[in-house]
Amino acid sequence: MRNRKETIEHPGEVEKQSGNIVIVRIKPQTACATCKSQSYCGIAENTDKLVEVKVSEGKTYQKGEEVTICLKQSLGYRALLMGYLIPFLILVFVLIIMMAITSDELLSALTAITLMLPYYLLLYKYRDKVRETFNFKLKE
Repeated sequence: MRNRKETIEHPGEVEKQSGNIVIVRIKPQTACATCKSQSYCGIAENTDKLVEVKVSEGKTYQKGEEVTICLKQSLGYRALLMGYLIPFLILVFVLIIMMAITSDELLSALTAITLMLPYYLLLYKYRDKVRETFNFKLKE
């Protein structure tokens, strides 16, 4: 049996705190270069990322404080599914179906891209629910 890591962790630096919300700046790590998931992970890019982390009442963090943010690995897979796989499948299936119906490449491509819009509008509409699902934690 493999020993799997159950959380994804990234070191970061506290940018600011407003009440029980801490904004953490995640910088790209050299370790990301050897990570098998780097091509899927937005953290592995060369730019800093700002992540909102909800903390318990009374916890305070100072700007510049070094912290480690954590996310359950299963939630990382769910994010990949929602952000990459589902849109890709929508695009491919609509493209194939439209090509079979119309044989017009331009119309098929435009229809496939246009039908991605409802998916992203649904994600936007339910962004608060998505935000609750993908809650980061600070490692103590």
